[in-house]
Amino acid sequence: MGGGRLAKARDGRKGGMISTASKRAGFDIRHGVPPHLQGAAARLYWRSFGPALQFLPTPPRHGIALVGAAMNGERALVALSRAGTLVGIAGLRGASGGFLSQGAEGFYTAFGPFRGHLRHMAAGLSRGGAETRDLILDGVAVRPPWRGRGIARALVEAAGHEARRLGHPALRVEVEARNRAAFAVWTSLGFLPNGRQRMGWPWRARAHVLRLPV
Repeated sequence: MGGGRLAKARDGRKGGMISTASKRAGFDIRHGVPPHLQGAAARLYWRSFGPALQFLPTPPRHGIALVGAAMNGERALVALSRAGTLVGIAGLRGASGGFLSQGAEGFYTAFGPFRGHLRHMAAGLSRGGAETRDLILDGVAVRPPWRGRGIARALVEAAGHEARRLGHPALRVEVEARNRAAFAVWTSLGFLPNGRQRMGWPWRARAHVLRLPV
């Protein structure tokens, strides 16, 4: 559809705790989106990245439905509050797929057969980056009331652990060249520029590629 220091880890299986160092800040990092929190994950992800996922005008209810239907919860890290609410999420993407499926089924579920087919065809215009052995961070989002507590950094550190566990040489992010704020955030987390690529919708600007060896 169109992040090194590593956190203390227990395991990388779905639902397993990745970070315990964040407990003092009132949240835990876990691997996988719990089934009962998939709706919350879809809402947070769409509200954070909707324009990048669909270039056609998309009502929020359809966009959230699309993310929910296309979601592969095992390809994500989540931050949970002590009360068990979802306060942050990081999508992960490797050679075998990512947090959001590229298949047509999600579009059919969100938009119906006819409009879903057209939307899926339009999504095919978006081009991905060059093939890589890195683990790609497909967006990191934190709920506004929880920002400034180190959740994004903890998610990136946990992603670094997951990348190393799976045998990836580095974490990788792709940032639109004109998005200077995002570029500054990623470099502050230790990512280093690794060239530019033309990706996403054909008429969009080039994107920076940044890497963080693990």
